[in-house]
Amino acid sequence: MTEYFILFILSALLATGLRLLTNACIFGDRSYEGSKYLKEIRKWNGEKTTIWDNPTLKELCEKISRLVYLDSITAEQLETKLKRAGYNITPKTFTARKYLIVAAGAVGVLLCVLIKFWLGIVLVLLLVVFGIMRQREMLTSKLKERDDAISAEMPRFVRTICRNLRGSRDIPAALESYRKVAGPVLGAELDILLTHIRSGSVPAALGQFEIRLGTEAAFRLCSALREIDRGIDQSGTLEYLADDMARQQKLNIQRELSLRPGKMRGTYLPAVVVCVVMIIYVLAQFVMDQLNTLF
Repeated sequence: MTEYFILFILSALLATGLRLLTNACIFGDRSYEGSKYLKEIRKWNGEKTTIWDNPTLKELCEKISRLVYLDSITAEQLETKLKRAGYNITPKTFTARKYLIVAAGAVGVLLCVLIKFWLGIVLVLLLVVFGIMRQREMLTSKLKERDDAISAEMPRFVRTICRNLRGSRDIPAALESYRKVAGPVLGAELDILLTHIRSGSVPAALGQFEIRLGTEAAFRLCSALREIDRGIDQSGTLEYLADDMARQQKLNIQRELSLRPGKMRGTYLPAVVVCVVMIIYVLAQFVMDQLNTLF
């Protein structure tokens, strides 16, 4: 009994040593030890991870990004969108993801050709198209979610600033007063704006603020705040801007509500398809039984 126990301990130690040696040879200074615990921490913090957060895919994208060429205008526009969406990656790295999807699709098509799985070629091509469209949809949906959150808060934000600027022309103080009740998205932008104001000038900070938001309402608001910084009264402009934003937000809500019935009807389609398939199956089975009785 003692000999079996000693053999078990030696086998466990040998397996552990071989595992550590294999990890050191394959992964170098990296390891997957503790990855499950890190994923749980991300879930607690509310962080959503994607397949592109995988270290191996990150390294591949970084290597492929060296081969990506983007003209200055396209790179600047894409960089602005990525910053607005909150992605901490370069435009070349984002484009490299598409190259990696296409490369993986090419490998999949080659394998399907080698094994003569012709239907698999179509499936791989569809997956490649889906992956590229998914990349674009992730960026646009993130931007839309962010813009909707900011536009919903802008009327209250403008009214609060207008009310605070009636007695004083201190723009940083007005912004700080609203920061206490701001939402997470607009609050993060106000933190950046206040930091730029403290380290520079108000007009320059407002210019960066309107570029980050990238909406017409932000441009109109920042233009009015620049005039106030120069000593020109813009109370009426801010009041009209707040009313205009409130009307636009009401129209957006009405448009969203008008789409709800169509979305609700869309949820019935799977049930209708299942019912039709069941009816066709029953009729086909009935016809087959009748034919079997005839012959």
